[in-house]
Amino acid sequence: MASFKYHALPGFGEECREKYGFSDACLIGKRLVVTGQTGMNPLTKETSPKIEEQIAQAFKNIDDLIIHTLTKDGYAVKEGISGWDYVVKLRAFFVGLSETRAVARENMVHYIKKWCPRHQPLFTMVGIESLPFPEHLVEFEVDVWIP
Repeated sequence: MASFKYHALPGFGEECREKYGFSDACLIGKRLVVTGQTGMNPLTKETSPKIEEQIAQAFKNIDDLIIHTLTKDGYAVKEGISGWDYVVKLRAFFVGLSETRAVARENMVHYIKKWCPRHQPLFTMVGIESLPFPEHLVEFEVDVWIP
């Protein structure tokens, strides 16, 4: 059986582990599963009301979490490589996607190209009714492969 190693970002991620009983990431061998990264700054707990800024923050949170997890687990992260260089699949969940579809899609394409210039990860974008915190408009999950 594979051993599971759980990690959380400092700030809100660690708070969620204590308060709600879940982690941000699980390392299973060479696979890293990342869940529930929103557009909230995990240290200040601030969330912009603008969908564009939430998307940008969620991309940063994913990058920070991947690098944090790899570093904590003893992996050497090469200079000039982001966490997104290891992302195989991205799932993005949007509250009210029908109303924000064009802006959401345009921003997702922009940030995928920015964060993944050397590859094209699998991508799914889904509209949902709501997220656990009402100010959150977007949430990302990613699957990561560590070479």
